[in-house]
Amino acid sequence: MVSLQILFYIFIALFAVIGIIRGFRKEIVVTVAGILALFVIEVVLPKILTGSLDATKALTLNLIVLFACAFFGYQTPSFRRLTETGRFERNSSLDLILGGLAGALNGYILFSSAWFYLAEAGYPFTGIMAPDPSTAVGQNAINLLINAFPSILIGSWLYIALAAAIAIVLAVII
Repeated sequence: MVSLQILFYIFIALFAVIGIIRGFRKEIVVTVAGILALFVIEVVLPKILTGSLDATKALTLNLIVLFACAFFGYQTPSFRRLTETGRFERNSSLDLILGGLAGALNGYILFSSAWFYLAEAGYPFTGIMAPDPSTAVGQNAINLLINAFPSILIGSWLYIALAAAIAIVLAVII
């Protein structure tokens, strides 16, 4: 059985490699999609869903929103006007390095958010267990969970991050 903490680091490394392959500009779009997913989950869904959901249904809905935004964020722009400009090509080593860093950030955003909502629901699946706080590994996992993306980007910081992310995407695309 693999610890969620080890899986967290594996996903960050995997997403960093994906970021190196895709390049910085494409990864920025995924970062915006992650921030948008958090905005939808934390701000929009509570206003739409007036009734209370049980923990498993809320977790399922949160994961659907998170992974749907990530899926659409990872779709490369196919508009001929954007692809012919050359803005989405990887030309330099700086683009590869920044792409790797942005990819690692995207891995952190997606996996820590999924883990955060899983913990918030009380780990309702049988194959996934909560970290054991009596061990050092469990303490480290709990510290990672405390620093998860949804627990960092709360309140007005979420609105500021969304506005900044949209401005960055507009600067990258236009």
